Amino acid sequence: MALVKARKIDGAKPAGAAEGGDPLAWLEDADPARRRQAAHALGERPDAVPALSARLAREEDPSVRETLLTALVRTGTAAAAAALLPHLASEDVGLRNGVIESLQQMPAAVVMPEVAPLLTAADSDLRIFAAQLVGKLPHPDRLDLLAGVIDRDPHVNVCLSAVEALMESGDPAALPVVERLSVRFPDDPFVAFSVDAARRLFSGA
Repeated sequence: MALVKARKIDGAKPAGAAEGGDPLAWLEDADPARRRQAAHALGERPDAVPALSARLAREEDPSVRETLLTALVRTGTAAAAAALLPHLASEDVGLRNGVIESLQQMPAAVVMPEVAPLLTAADSDLRIFAAQLVGKLPHPDRLDLLAGVIDRDPHVNVCLSAVEALMESGDPAALPVVERLSVRFPDDPFVAFSVDAARRLFSGA
């Protein structure tokens, strides 16, 4: 009974780690507590990024998933950011939102070079998620990248996501960029509404 109780204590080292083993082995353990403990132990190991990401794709336990995301954030490398990005295409809304929130917690200088190419991905939904994420990153290239979306993306919903992202950034310099969308889609009522909302917002700013 003592062994079982010890395995269930949050923050305790997994048995393999206590015995000098590699916590990587415990990411596939049947016990969620051990998987969670292993993820916690791997949070500052760049070599563990592929295994953490692979486990994240299959993990169904919410607490383990959260610890896996935290571990990748703590790693803080470009490889960790790149490993998270494929999950933006997940059908699992909870996972997708968790990935977006995790990428926001990482250094913008690390994340932006990884996420920027997704603004021209073939999948319009992925471009939408990328625009939303770019808008939340405090990076000097944010305005230019989102301006490129507004000026060139063929899908109006992607452009509207870029407008929303620029509005959330609160930068009045975004208004001339947003207004260009009216020229591209002059008859779209959603574009007219969004541009008008941006004018009101930035005039107040």
